[in-house]
Amino acid sequence: MLNKNSVQAVNESNFNTYFKKPLYSSYCFSNISSLIEYCLGINKNCRLPKDILGNLPHKYKKVILFFIDGFGWRFIEKFIDHPFLKKLSQKGIISKITSQFPSTTAAHVTKIHTGLNVGESGIFEWNYYEPKVDRIICPLLFSFAGDKKRNTLKKSKINYEEIFPKKTFYQKLK
Repeated sequence: MLNKNSVQAVNESNFNTYFKKPLYSSYCFSNISSLIEYCLGINKNCRLPKDILGNLPHKYKKVILFFIDGFGWRFIEKFIDHPFLKKLSQKGIISKITSQFPSTTAAHVTKIHTGLNVGESGIFEWNYYEPKVDRIICPLLFSFAGDKKRNTLKKSKINYEEIFPKKTFYQKLK
């Protein structure tokens, strides 16, 4: 089933012709962790609207999240007749959600792993200037930008936790 409420809400959430406004209080990627917590009975407050689950049960013993980076709504529309999406829409529910801002892989991967949105984690891009080391870094690799190896920031006096949040979403679920 296609969640028409989500499609309408996202389609109406515009800054202008070219940019969507993130729906942080409802249909937004940043609320996926609260949905997982809700479905597992960890948290009673799901920030995603309940219609995101359609007629499906709201409580589960296990939840599997498929995070397909870059698989935007335009691909749902283009490939809706693909057997996987067809079965998904027949047996489940497909909801449209907005991205966080900025809509980068680094911001969204960090959100999935930590449960923290961009403003809380501080990781918004693959590369950014980090004043603590006075260099441009690649936070997800814990490296200086341009380095071919991971963990080259270990050469500096900065701790991993100063760049990437120490607590993970998985620890919270445990």
